Amino acid sequence: MSRTVPGPRDDIYWSRDALVAEEKRVFEICNGCRLCFNLCPSFPTLFSAIDALDTSVAPTAPTTRQEVDADGNHAHATSGDHAAAPRADILGQAEALTKLPLSVHQKVVDECYQCKLCDPICPYVPPHEFAVDFPRLMLRHRAIDAREHGVKLQDRLLGDPDLVGTVGTMMPAVANFANGLKFSRFMMEKVAGIHRHRQLPTFAKETFLEWFKKGHKQQPDPKTVEGRKVVLFYTCSVQWNEPQVGRAAVEVLEHSGITVFVTEFKCCGMPALDGGDVPRATSWAQHNIELLKPYVDAGCDIVSPGPTCSYMMKKEWKDYVGSEASEAVAGRSYDLMEYLNKVRKEGGLKEDYTTPVGSIGYHVPCHLKVQKIGFRSRDMMKTLPEAKVTLVDKCSCMDGTWGMKKEWYGLSKKGAQPLLDGLTREKPTTLSSDCLIAKLQIEEGTNQKVLHPIEIMHKALGLAKTDLTRK
Repeated sequence: MSRTVPGPRDDIYWSRDALVAEEKRVFEICNGCRLCFNLCPSFPTLFSAIDALDTSVAPTAPTTRQEVDADGNHAHATSGDHAAAPRADILGQAEALTKLPLSVHQKVVDECYQCKLCDPICPYVPPHEFAVDFPRLMLRHRAIDAREHGVKLQDRLLGDPDLVGTVGTMMPAVANFANGLKFSRFMMEKVAGIHRHRQLPTFAKETFLEWFKKGHKQQPDPKTVEGRKVVLFYTCSVQWNEPQVGRAAVEVLEHSGITVFVTEFKCCGMPALDGGDVPRATSWAQHNIELLKPYVDAGCDIVSPGPTCSYMMKKEWKDYVGSEASEAVAGRSYDLMEYLNKVRKEGGLKEDYTTPVGSIGYHVPCHLKVQKIGFRSRDMMKTLPEAKVTLVDKCSCMDGTWGMKKEWYGLSKKGAQPLLDGLTREKPTTLSSDCLIAKLQIEEGTNQKVLHPIEIMHKALGLAKTDLTRK
């Protein structure tokens, strides 16, 4: 029997009893598979806890029985009210799993940093009848915790980048100076739980929207514009901390005759979801959908230079908002480099490059891999003059707010070491990542500046007539 994964608009989603039952079901399936043993810390924690259970007596009535077809594939479950991979029954662990302490459930949730890498490799994701969606199950647990106990101060601050950005850019020099003081960082760790040694984003003197409005004082009606046209979902990081990335995106797109529209968006909502704040994340998503839908109706595509934001627009907004408008927005959303690659294949990209870019160590963000679009940033950079791109397929272990928290800073640093080693092994002249949060981890660990691929493309086109570094 097929099953569906409940979403936040379903009453059962908010039931603690239903949550625990679903976690035990999914944990049993994951234990029987263990394909994700080497991903985030959650899986080793889960498997170690299960292996420590008393399995000396095999269950007399296994929770499920799996039939195997002639080709050796697992067929549908034939008994029980749920389905699990066979390994738990073989090892006599299925019964013991029902006794897994809830403290283990909580630790597994806490150690999940929403890289979502388990999703593309899991053999049991929907529409499979097992319907395993591990990352969303972890978010569901956090949402119920937040509803029952309130959103923590730490998660309120880290989950609202627009609030932090607004305050920080009021007096950016003061804010940036304060963020470098040991006493300020000590107090930030005590009050907000942000580790004192974590490199933080710097606040821009001029936000992206301020820059854009200077050069685009009156945007045309999108319905009247012919040819390719996009609306840029610029991201919180670009707006408050890295406006040069947005500027490069606009100028590269316009260089190929693509009309760019921009309006005042709110956060995509993922930072709020990290802290379980579903109402706030849903509200922001709804706000953005209402702004984007008229552009979609006018024939615009939506592009974003942030992998998490493009993922949210394509997948999560549909499930949290659940409207025809959210479906329409999802259907026209692209990662920025995915879109440029598409335009190039259609013969619409102006490739009059003037400047060699040299060797590049490129980190592919997890939230791009989950979109299953291929390595489009690498593909685009390989077309640039004298480019030698080394792709490093390792997680930064930052994943939004998780790597900033004092509780997980050590694990985050340790988990990122393979990425740092891979990026620096061949001593490239430039380091690159699409993820501006992963950038913090890489810069902290290597002492080298990290550029977004669009910045490198901007330079290769000879468009960098002025310094695009942070102002």
